[in-house]
Formats: sequence, C-alpha cells, structure tokens
Amino acid sequence: MKRMICLILTVLLIATLAFAMFSCRGSTAYWQEQTQESKGEDARIAKVNGSEKYIVYAALDENGALIASSDTETEAAAYAVVGYVGLVAELTIPESYTDTTIYEADEGDDDSLPVTKVLFASPYSAYKCSMNGAAYTGDDARLQNNVVVTSIVFGENVVYVGSGVCVGMTNLVNLTFASTTEVEIGTSAFAATPALFDVTFDCLQENVTLNGNFSSISRWIVYATDV
Repeated sequence: MKRMICLILTVLLIATLAFAMFSCRGSTAYWQEQTQESKGEDARIAKVNGSEKYIVYAALDENGALIASSDTETEAAAYAVVGYVGLVAELTIPESYTDTTIYEADEGDDDSLPVTKVLFASPYSAYKCSMNGAAYTGDDARLQNNVVVTSIVFGENVVYVGSGVCVGMTNLVNLTFASTTEVEIGTSAFAATPALFDVTFDCLQENVTLNGNFSSISRWIVYATDV
C-alpha cells in the first residue's frame, strides 16, 4: 500500500514538474514574441518621429544667395537650412529637398534640389522659406541657442555652415559632415557649445576649412583618409 502511495505521489510530482516546465516555456516564447513586436514598433516610431519634417529651408539662387520672397523671377537652384522647430534630438539634414509651394509634385518626376548650406535668415517672411513642403513665415526657428538638439548629421551636399549659425547649442554633442568633397565652416559657427566633443568629416582634412572652430577639441576630430 505504501509503495502504491509513493508511486502515485511520484507520478503526480513528475506531472506537476512537466506542467510547470511547459508553462514556463510558453511564457518565455510569448515574452520573446512581445519583445520582438515591441522592437519593431519602436523602429516604426523612430521613423515616424524623424527630424526632417521640422526643418525650415530657404531657397538659394545659382550663386548660393538667399532668394527674397518678393523675387518672382529667380529660380531656386538649391536650398539652405535656416531653422528647426522639432523636438527630435537627432537632427539629420537631408541631401535634397522639394518645395511643393514652388514645384507641383508630378508622379514620376524628381523636383528635389540639393541642400548645400546651413545659414541664418531673418525674418523668414523676407525670403522664400518653407517647411515640410509648405511656405513658412512662422516664429524664429534658428539653430542658435537650441537646447533640444544633441547631434547633427549634415547631408552629403552640405558644404557650408554659416558664421554663428549654431552658437549656444549647449546640449550639442556630435557632428557628422557627410560631404566627401569639401566643407567650410564660418567663423564661430559652433561657439559656446561646451558639450561638443565628437566631430567627424567624410572628406579629407585638406578639404576642410574650420576658420577657428573646434580648436579646443581638434585632437578628437576624425577625417576621411586617402586610401
């Protein structure tokens, strides 16, 4: 009788352990599935919350000068970034931009123009400015004294950053210049940016004009190498 009771208890114990292991495995699989879904959702959110649609652009003529809003004759040859109103800390300046207030987007046509400069323009109403394809004459959105942005990636076509444009961006840490040809940075463009320590250029050092910028962190600057 005792043997029978022990056998029954043993069988019950084994069954309990098996059930517990099965439940644990199922819970783990469910957790992993939910984690993957969560990561996928985070990636989708990251794409939706990009900085590009919050960038203010101004049209440039063939000589790289800002086009006045009253000028009805001069056609845009490129664009400059002149402001940013977003709360996304990673500011990525694109290689090109399409202003649908100037060009009506036709299917199959590419009316985008290169983004070549980062400048100061004020007031916005004085120039042909737009944001996310629509005319912009709103509040001051200059990069000066912006405390939201922590990193800036300058698109491959950006070859000039104007004097004093990014002064006082106290939380700015990283800069990447994607141009592989040349880059010129105006005087004091990045003055009063105490957190800045990581600057990368995708072009050769001989093709970069710093005009005194980054002197305190010059040894940390990374340039492309001529391989």
